[in-house]
Amino acid sequence: MKPKIGRQSLTDQIVTELRRQIITGQLAEGAPLRQERLAAELGVSRVPLREAIRQLEAEGLVVSELHKGTVVTSLSLAEIEELFQIRLVMECWLFEAAIPHLTEEDFDKAEALIEESIRTGNPENWGELNWRFHETLYRPGGHTIALRLLRTVHDNANRYVNLQIAVAKDVEREQADHQALLAFARLRDTKRGSDMLRMHIQRVSRNLVASLAERQRAEVRDIA
Repeated sequence: MKPKIGRQSLTDQIVTELRRQIITGQLAEGAPLRQERLAAELGVSRVPLREAIRQLEAEGLVVSELHKGTVVTSLSLAEIEELFQIRLVMECWLFEAAIPHLTEEDFDKAEALIEESIRTGNPENWGELNWRFHETLYRPGGHTIALRLLRTVHDNANRYVNLQIAVAKDVEREQADHQALLAFARLRDTKRGSDMLRMHIQRVSRNLVASLAERQRAEVRDIA
């Protein structure tokens, strides 16, 4: 039986749990958020649940639709590409700013996250581990507002990245990219580190959009 959510920081805990369900695909695109059912599953009242849903709506993960209620958002291919364009600009800037300030403790933490992703090898938790790795390499730059904005971009994109990794079994390639990013950061090589990050984001975006486009074409063929 799934454990009930505790009472401390209740709204934040609900947000974290629902965000996890959305990012892992447990709550899929277009899925309705039935408040009565969710409240019973999580062991909470409707008041903090409504607050949590409002926060998720502000993050772009859910949307209120006429006659449908609140549902998990669906993004077009153009919108997914836009998320990666935002990532490209923000992350290269954040990485370049952070590299001179990274410490051995930061390097060790990033290395541990790579090892954890290798050890678990689970596409369902890849999005969270991926975010924690990138955040570790960017946070020392001191741009906290940008990091908060970037987290929202990551969460929206990771719903689709997780799916791509699960289908293509691309975890090893992702891990290799992360190891290269960490190596350039250790060398304090800002240019090659930034170039590597740019190639990494562009490759993930290109493969993901191609995969989703092919799936859409297959769905159209099945209907026809």
